[in-house]
Amino acid sequence: MNAIKELPAWQRLHAGDLQALEDLGRLHDVDLVPRAAAGGAATLRIRCTRLKAGKLVVSDLLWREADEGGSLFTVETGHPLLRPGEALERLQAQGMAADCPQSIALVLLHQLLSQTVRVLERINQDLSSPLQAIRAFQLNVGTNNTRGVEDLSSVDRHLNSLNAPLSYVLQSLDDIEQATQRLRRSALARVQELMTEIEGVQRRARFMLERQRFHWRAAGETVAMSDLNVTKVFSVLWAAFIPGTALINWYGQNFRVMPELSWDGSLWVQLVAVLVLTAVPVWMVKQSGALR
Repeated sequence: MNAIKELPAWQRLHAGDLQALEDLGRLHDVDLVPRAAAGGAATLRIRCTRLKAGKLVVSDLLWREADEGGSLFTVETGHPLLRPGEALERLQAQGMAADCPQSIALVLLHQLLSQTVRVLERINQDLSSPLQAIRAFQLNVGTNNTRGVEDLSSVDRHLNSLNAPLSYVLQSLDDIEQATQRLRRSALARVQELMTEIEGVQRRARFMLERQRFHWRAAGETVAMSDLNVTKVFSVLWAAFIPGTALINWYGQNFRVMPELSWDGSLWVQLVAVLVLTAVPVWMVKQSGALR
């Protein structure tokens, strides 16, 4: 039932299951069950997000706009989401009528938007941690402290853990926007202000989602660079050892006639030749830019 007598145009209800919801609908002679294809003043399901003890809590709020001369109905299906005292204070501060269901709906939607903004700010703070880790990855590339994919597991888990909260926030904003659009039929001047706020928060949430994806791609590219440096090292080693390997294979064939073995300075000539043949491919790799 309504928690504050000063707000007679608002029926604040609670239902834990579908049966309780249907019983409340029969009691108040109103359809409180959200219908997929229904329009007009049909009941909306608003996905609500808020922080409780530093953790994200997601609950559904059923929202039915007031009919002609009727009351605003809200049904909280889980955790308490609305604060009647705060709603009354906002109505009084802005000089709006406490017995107008549209005014009450406006301040309640402001409450839900404020809760969603706080969740978004917390997600923004959580994004700073993987950003610092990615920067550390990039600074260590090519050094003795170079990290590999095994060091990315914590960053990966952290970034993936932000997918669900961001999705909930975007869904919540879309639901709040839909409920606000129904208020546009009223004569309240502040409805457009609320719509503008919602659109601004939506842009911020979408930007944050892109930022989260960008961080993930940056982390993957950083690990790829780290692995590429390992490949470069093996490429140079391969180029350096090929001449010596070729020389060993040549003189390991046990030819019957090898006159160069009796030449003066044959050993030094062969060593110099190997060094030259070793330097040439390494120089070619460096000139190609593969060592940068």
